[in-house]
Amino acid sequence: MRRRLFASLSLALVLAFPALAPAAEQPLDRIVAVVNDDAIMASELRDRVAQARSQLASRNISMPSEQALSQQVLDRMIGEQIQLQMAEEANLTVDDTELNRAVRSVAENNGMSLEQFADTLESQGLSLAVVREQIRREMLIRQLQQRRVASRVNVSDQEVDRYLAQQGGDRNARYQLGHILVALPQSPSPEQVRSAQQRVQAIQSQLQDGADFASVAAAESDGNNALEGGNLGWRSGAELPSLFADVVPQLGVGEVSEPLRSPSGFHLVKLLDRQGAGQQQQAVVEEQKIRHILIETNPNRDGDQARALAERTRQRIVDGEDFASVAQQVSDDRGSALNGGDLGWVRPGQMVPAFENAAGQLAVGEISQPVQTRYGYHLIQVEERRQRDVTGEAQRSQIRDTLFQRKVNDELEAWMQQIRAEAYVEERLSPSGDE
Repeated sequence: MRRRLFASLSLALVLAFPALAPAAEQPLDRIVAVVNDDAIMASELRDRVAQARSQLASRNISMPSEQALSQQVLDRMIGEQIQLQMAEEANLTVDDTELNRAVRSVAENNGMSLEQFADTLESQGLSLAVVREQIRREMLIRQLQQRRVASRVNVSDQEVDRYLAQQGGDRNARYQLGHILVALPQSPSPEQVRSAQQRVQAIQSQLQDGADFASVAAAESDGNNALEGGNLGWRSGAELPSLFADVVPQLGVGEVSEPLRSPSGFHLVKLLDRQGAGQQQQAVVEEQKIRHILIETNPNRDGDQARALAERTRQRIVDGEDFASVAQQVSDDRGSALNGGDLGWVRPGQMVPAFENAAGQLAVGEISQPVQTRYGYHLIQVEERRQRDVTGEAQRSQIRDTLFQRKVNDELEAWMQQIRAEAYVEERLSPSGDE
C-alpha cells in the first residue's frame, strides 16, 4: 500500500512571498547559528524571515515581534539543516527527473506553466534555480523522514477494528485545529518542567483574556506550524495526534483545551471548526475482467517491430485463433501468459493510465488495437464488467492510512526532538532578534 508522508510541497505557496527588495546598503554577513559542521548566515535568515512575514500577512495573522519571529524561523532552519546533513550522510539524492516533476507540479498548483512560473519568480526578485534548490532540499528531508520514521510504522487490522468500535457514529467527523506547543528537552529536569508549565499557563491566560490564538501561536509556539498561526488544518478523528484523540471530540467550536502533557512538552489545542459525522458515503467501483498480450521491445526488437508483431498477433485472433492459446505462445508477460493472458478482475487505478483508458473504451469481447505503455504494446480484451460495493473496504483502507499518518506524526515529533538534542547547535542571534 502506498502512503504519502506529506501531502504537498510547502513551496506551493512560494508566490505569496514578496519580492526581495534591493536594499541600498546591506550589512556585512555573519554567522547566526552553527549546526554541527555547517553555519547559517544572517543573509539566509533575513530572506526566510521576509518570507515568513509575507506568509503571516497573507493569513491575516498579527505579526509577532522581530525577536520572536527571527527565533521561530531560525529554529526551523536549524531543524532543516540537521536533517539535510543526515540525508547527505545517508547518500540520499533527488534525481533531475523527479525534481523537474515536482517543480512543474508547484507551477501547476499556482495555475501557471513552467515558463510563466519562472517569469513570475523573476518579477518577484527570485529565480527558478533558487526555488528548485529549495524544493530539492525539501524532497531530501522527506526521503530522510520516510527512511528513519515512516518505514518503521505499521498499522494492524486490530488497530483498525478498535478505531471503528471506538468511533461509532462519529467516525466520519472532521476537525479544524489550532495548536500551541511549549517544548521540553529530552529528559527534562524538574525545574525545566516547572518553567514550561508556567509558560503554558501564561499563554492560556492570554487566550482566556481574548488574545488571538493564531497571533499567540506565531509568537510563542515551539510547534512546526507556529508560522502558520498554529493551524493544523482539517483532520479526521483517525488523523488526530494520539494525545488529542480523546480531547478534541469533546471541545466546542472556539474552545481551547487545558494544557496537555506529552514527552515533547505542553500542548494547547483549539477547535476552530467541525464538520458533522454523517453517514459513510457508499463507494461503488466498476471492475473489469481483463486479459492481455504484451509485446515488449528489446535489443533485438525495436518499437516499430514490436508494434508490427502486435498487429499480426491481433489479426491471428480476429481470424479465429483462441486468445488464450496465442497469449501462451506470444505474450512477454510470462506471469499472465501461463493463464492465457488473464489479469483477473481489475479496479480503477490498478493499471497504468494508457492501459486503463484503452480498456475502458472497449466493448465486452472486443480486441483492442495495439496499446503502447512503458512496458511495450498490449492487446487488451475486456471479458466482463461488474459493479461492486467496496464501502467497507474503502472505509478500512482510509482509516488504515489515517491511523498510519497519526503514528508517523507522533513518531516524527519525538524523532525531531531527539536529533536536535544529539546535534551540536550554537545560536548567535542577538537578544533583540537582529541578525
